[in-house]
Amino acid sequence: MNKKMIDEVIFEKEFDGERHSFKVSDLPNDILPTDEIVFFINEGYYSDNNSYDSSTHLKVTRARIENDKEFEKRKLGLERQIENSRKMRYESYLRLKKEFENGNT
Repeated sequence: MNKKMIDEVIFEKEFDGERHSFKVSDLPNDILPTDEIVFFINEGYYSDNNSYDSSTHLKVTRARIENDKEFEKRKLGLERQIENSRKMRYESYLRLKKEFENGNT
């Protein structure tokens, strides 16, 4: 199992209203050419029961290799998942074995 690349959010900002452009000054100073800039518009919604204003969300992500702690956590999670899957398959096997040995089809 190898370490993998993960996307880390390095900057987030929410603006009121629907914005279709941003100034460079809205972005962090330490931005790299490989960083990804994503923004999405949340249109406002108005009704009798529920309402919210429109907003625009700006996010900058940076790809990096997972650190040792994150790698170990992912590895342990995968091992637990494999073990649980094995137990569930064995329980299914025992139920099916019992069903077909008794001639109950």
